[in-house]
Amino acid sequence: MGFARLASDEHPGRLLDVRVLTTWAERLRGLLGTSASAGAVLLARCPSIHTFGMRYSIDVALLGELGEVLVSRRGLPPREFLSHPDACCAIERPAAEGEWPERGEHLWVVSIGPEMIGR
Repeated sequence: MGFARLASDEHPGRLLDVRVLTTWAERLRGLLGTSASAGAVLLARCPSIHTFGMRYSIDVALLGELGEVLVSRRGLPPREFLSHPDACCAIERPAAEGEWPERGEHLWVVSIGPEMIGR
């Protein structure tokens, strides 16, 4: 697990800090067992997500290889499944008001924590 900061081509100055989950176990857990005040996570190598076992709704963005937001859903309730055949990673956070990546937006990594170097 590490940390990264994402930026948007379409919304200069908008930054999204995420905890990067890379292992199978980290991705499987995602936001499970966290509270609605948890921060955003990026699930690497993850074309689909589920909300089975969740206690709250989440916001989700599925990204393609080049950072294009393929799917963006706000307030996805528990016991749901979301996927896209071209997605390579997912961003999740507890459902919240405010800015969230939109379909067609392009995200890119502007910085990573030192723990991510060499992964």
